[in-house]
Amino acid sequence: MRAWLYARLSNDEDEELNSLHNQEAICREFALENGFEIVGKSFDDNVSGMKFSRKGLYKVTESVEKGLIDAVIVKDMSRLGRHKTQTALYIDFLRENGVKVLSITECLDTFNEEDDLVIGVRGMMNDFYAKDIGKKVKSGYRQKQKEGLVIIPPFGYWKDKNTDEICIDEEAEKTIKTIFSFCLTGYSLKETARYLNEMHFKTPAEIQKKRYNRDNNHLEGKYIWTYSTVKKVLVNECYTGVLYNHVKEMKNGKGREVPKNEQIRHEAVYPVIIKREVWQEVQSILNAKVKKSYGNKAKHRYAGLLICAECQSPFSAKIRKYKGKERVEYVCKTYHKNGSSYCTPHRLHEEKIDEAVREYLENLKADHIKEQKLIAKKQKMWAFKKPKLDAHILILEERIEKLEGEVDDILMEKVRGEC
Repeated sequence: MRAWLYARLSNDEDEELNSLHNQEAICREFALENGFEIVGKSFDDNVSGMKFSRKGLYKVTESVEKGLIDAVIVKDMSRLGRHKTQTALYIDFLRENGVKVLSITECLDTFNEEDDLVIGVRGMMNDFYAKDIGKKVKSGYRQKQKEGLVIIPPFGYWKDKNTDEICIDEEAEKTIKTIFSFCLTGYSLKETARYLNEMHFKTPAEIQKKRYNRDNNHLEGKYIWTYSTVKKVLVNECYTGVLYNHVKEMKNGKGREVPKNEQIRHEAVYPVIIKREVWQEVQSILNAKVKKSYGNKAKHRYAGLLICAECQSPFSAKIRKYKGKERVEYVCKTYHKNGSSYCTPHRLHEEKIDEAVREYLENLKADHIKEQKLIAKKQKMWAFKKPKLDAHILILEERIEKLEGEVDDILMEKVRGEC
């Protein structure tokens, strides 16, 4: 019997007792003792059993769908999963494909009907354990937040692992002070972003990559400043020393922003980079520039529908004046925010798009009319031929009936002759 070894370890378990190495050794020994042929193995490290989007489990599923295995061997059922419903559904999927799950320490076999009750009870216990642990971890984490926990400091700071002291990143501090200075001088967010890119100031994402090996917020390998990145720095109150915890939370499986009055605020946690009065002055400047919103409805008919073929960024609509008249044109958002170093404008005039759409619809309409005429023509031809074909079918049916009668007569003569 072909077997697959599977092991999982979550971040809240005893690593010595349930280490992936130990789990593999237990599963391998069981397989060899019982004469199984080990055809593959996969593991998931630091992954909760309540989640079923796991790389190791995907490999099991792929092997099952290809018909490569007959059994999945686990140390215990909780390794397969702790969510009682999802685990039961996955076991059913394996059964439908002729694959059993063997739990070594619990002596369970999903092909053994007598074990079904135990498997169900174990599933409920595993589910309860996971939820109970989750509540305890969440409660402990919330208490840490109330005490002023800083896990990963924001751009401009770093945390000493030995002392837990929050320190200022001197390179980032220079960038932050430059951004605030530009805002006070009257520079727009876009102009500030372009200056930072031209002078090769490191972005928050670039520094995160260096310090924490987190690789995100970059365009085709280029770490760039945008007006939104600049604004995030300007509105962040942490540079005055303030820490906000419990900013986001999970509710019904979805993340949501926590209202400001429910967040946990701590004063004098971070070393001050920007004075309170300077930060407040910048907020006043930003608020003065905020345009009134007229709802979420798109003001331009092609908004959100056009994508740049070069950088995959959406196009944004801009109103331009041409020969004394206003017209709408769409430009690549990457170019608009970051300049020609990152993409080209690809300007599209709305009236030109209208012409192309109109031409496409007219051609579509013409093709539809042509198809309708062809269908009508074929219907007429069929209506014309139908009586003739019906008559031919009737003749053939009579011929078949006659031949069947002749066959019966031949058989009867043969039977009489043998008698």
